[in-house]
Amino acid sequence: MPSLTPREDAPAAESRKLVIGTPFQILTADFDGSKFSITGNHTAAGTGPSWLLFKEPNLLYAVNENANDTSLFTLDSGKPTLASAANGTSGVVFLEFNGDKTRMVGAGYGSGTIDVWDVSAADGSLKHLKSVLVPGEPNPAQGAHHPHQAILDPTGRFFVIPNLGGDTVLVLDSKDDRYEFTGNATLPTGTGPRHGGFISDGDNHYYALATELTSELFLFKLTYTEDSISFKQIQKQSTYGAVPPANATSAAAGELVVAANQRDVYVSNRISGNETDSIAHFLFKKGTGKCGTAHLDFADTISSGGLRPRMFSLSKDEDQSLAFVANQGGDNGLLAFKRSKDSGSLDPTPVATVPYKSLVAPELAATELMGPQFVQEI
Repeated sequence: MPSLTPREDAPAAESRKLVIGTPFQILTADFDGSKFSITGNHTAAGTGPSWLLFKEPNLLYAVNENANDTSLFTLDSGKPTLASAANGTSGVVFLEFNGDKTRMVGAGYGSGTIDVWDVSAADGSLKHLKSVLVPGEPNPAQGAHHPHQAILDPTGRFFVIPNLGGDTVLVLDSKDDRYEFTGNATLPTGTGPRHGGFISDGDNHYYALATELTSELFLFKLTYTEDSISFKQIQKQSTYGAVPPANATSAAAGELVVAANQRDVYVSNRISGNETDSIAHFLFKKGTGKCGTAHLDFADTISSGGLRPRMFSLSKDEDQSLAFVANQGGDNGLLAFKRSKDSGSLDPTPVATVPYKSLVAPELAATELMGPQFVQEI
């Protein structure tokens, strides 16, 4: 009998590489369209690599939110190998490059400080340039500033920083390597701004923001000044849409992702009191007519397949056809969901899952909520 060969018109299997951050561990994985395969593991007890940042062709930066070091790994053969580390501020939970990836900004949640690194060396090594203290008085109920993110704006000049501990959104100007705060927006006391994302509509720019303490989604219209950005609030709504969580007191929004199409906005909802937590989907609608105002409409929501989805991300293909979700607890620690190109909705039935328990460092096996905090295709 002749051997069977694949049909010539059969589609090639997907091949995607991902990096995953969990307490004590940095993992690499392959995803073939139907299953995940863990390919590498760097373990360092006591570390908290809760945010990772990839730089072509094979460099990976990692925070340690449990201390003050930021590390550089190489991904030779797809496996993470520690290359070097440098000390900055403590409790960094987010990293972002400037436009040409010669500088890197870290948000120090634990210290109320922003780190600025020179990463222009050929080997990607970290050179600490400065640390900038968040200005002003924090919310008395929190007692300290907690910058939780620093994302580059559409012009490539400013970093916008949600300050969870101060109920503010800060503007950091990078022009001429100054990296100084030049503006801020103040939110209602006790909202706790956590993560945001930019939406551009021609010459109009907007900023969507998820607040951790009130699980609300804000939309701001942006106006650029000579050295800063001003924010005009145009909308506020629940990150749960019309159906509130089982426990509104504990509920805490997590990640916010704006799709490349500048229409679909996703927010992870955590600690909801529901059987599983969720990913909510909103649609950006342009303002029309003389009185029309741009806004976000709640579209739908799906289960995250587990508990506490601190972070999730969309795939790198042009259509962003998948969402990768990391759960810190529950049955599934890692999932892939199909995303509709047309509607933007996520299919509630995952195409692949990895059990939570198989992704937890052995030293933490008896501790709850020690699953993945970060996942991204590289």
